[in-house]
Amino acid sequence: MFGDLIAWLVVAFLVNPLTAEVQSRLAEANAPPAVVAQVAACGAAAAPVLLQRATEDPWWAIRTGFAAWIGTVQPDAVLGEAAPRCGPAMQAARPFLLRS
Repeated sequence: MFGDLIAWLVVAFLVNPLTAEVQSRLAEANAPPAVVAQVAACGAAAAPVLLQRATEDPWWAIRTGFAAWIGTVQPDAVLGEAAPRCGPAMQAARPFLLRS
């Protein structure tokens, strides 16, 4: 039960906002739908990795969520670091993210 609550908190306050921010910036930059889809898939792939890291190091999750919220860390950097398989998606998105 406690694990479910932690999972919900991580998804609701870390994974979803990070993914939504990147997708919003891509939409503003008129990125191709394929790039946006890759980032969405990356967010889904990063969720279990971020959840595991957050349960092992709750302070990391709090710091990362707060840093993303105030803008001192870029959401694409967090997603790319969390799930190495997100690297290609983030590289494809980076030119569009730099425009926004």
